[in-house]
Amino acid sequence: MNIVGKKIGLSTQVFSAMILGAVFGLLFGGVMVKLEFIGTIWLNCIKMIVVPMVLMTIITGITSQKDLKSLGRIAVRIMVYYVLTTLVATVIGLATASVLKPGVHANFTGLASKEVSGSTDITIAQFFTNMFSSNMFVTFSESNILQTVVIAVMLGVAIMLVKNDEHREKLISGANALCSMVFSLIGMIMKASPIGIFFLMGASFGKYGTSIFTSMATLLGTYYLACILQVLLVYGLVLWFAAGISPLRFIRDSAELWVYTLSTCSSVAAIPVNMKVAREKFNVPDSISSFTVPLGSQMNYDGSVILYGCVIMFISQVCGQSVSLEMMLRVVLLSAILSTGGGGIPGSGIVKLLVMVEAFSLPTEIVGIIAAFYRLFDMGTTTNNCLGDLAGTVLVSKLEEKRAKKLAATQDNN
Repeated sequence: MNIVGKKIGLSTQVFSAMILGAVFGLLFGGVMVKLEFIGTIWLNCIKMIVVPMVLMTIITGITSQKDLKSLGRIAVRIMVYYVLTTLVATVIGLATASVLKPGVHANFTGLASKEVSGSTDITIAQFFTNMFSSNMFVTFSESNILQTVVIAVMLGVAIMLVKNDEHREKLISGANALCSMVFSLIGMIMKASPIGIFFLMGASFGKYGTSIFTSMATLLGTYYLACILQVLLVYGLVLWFAAGISPLRFIRDSAELWVYTLSTCSSVAAIPVNMKVAREKFNVPDSISSFTVPLGSQMNYDGSVILYGCVIMFISQVCGQSVSLEMMLRVVLLSAILSTGGGGIPGSGIVKLLVMVEAFSLPTEIVGIIAAFYRLFDMGTTTNNCLGDLAGTVLVSKLEEKRAKKLAATQDNN
């Protein structure tokens, strides 16, 4: 086993496990559904380490900066990127669904509706209030990632502001040591990825069979086309013009990441993989990726807002309701606000989708049907979110690199 493991890379093992799992699910569906608990155990191990991973990577990302000024510059750049790409992603989702009109060709015969529950009363004030924890230990125990990010930023800045040099260095050294331990544990868990993914994929295909590809084919195809357009036209072109990285190279070099996210549907669990790809394929220093990638996992939801736009257009077309330019603008703005509020919304993705549909007085029954097949959409959502995080991280790294070269050239001239 060790010999084989050395010859075959982890990404190849994961991809092979995904294919084999699908085949076994189709051939031995009942057995694979019963064995789903094996994949669930692996997934639980990942979830177990998520909070300490986010906490320590952001703290060490902040404390690795030369000063708070450089941290602020990186933070502003990545946040501007995340906001702009989110707005563009919503427009792409709306435009793609407007052109292809998936709702006109949709057929819901034989589909079973799935009840969606959860609070849909969300305000801007509630969103910002939910970002700040009143008890950090409760935040950690409930795995509230958005609050964990805020706590980590506050702790990292607090360490940087410690006036006693000896104490500050000890705190930084201790944070780095804890971060090393966390990533050592992640490495152990990741070695079991092929096993966990094999059983998760087998169970999914065992439950739904090939019908999962046909029941929501029109909407699913439209959504994935919009995701591809976002990757090529937004991430690809931004990196091409700003960093000289072609869209095809970006897709090729990020393969380990998107193969992983297609399999796991977890952007938070993909943080270490994303950082690894950024470091090994795009030469991004950990001091940048350890801050921008975890932040992106909570701020950057391009894949999610693409889905919002597609679903709004889809349901409108099914109902024969026309969509005005004003309505489209409202979809763009509401999507941008709602997409970053996952930590404070019970039920997360599908409930946020329900909120969007209710906000425009469209029938929520169709959201229930979509919810029954949400795993298929979540594969694209997670992958697009993470590729957006990676592209933003690479962009900021290249901008920092150009700035450093410019400063060095100025100093040489002086």
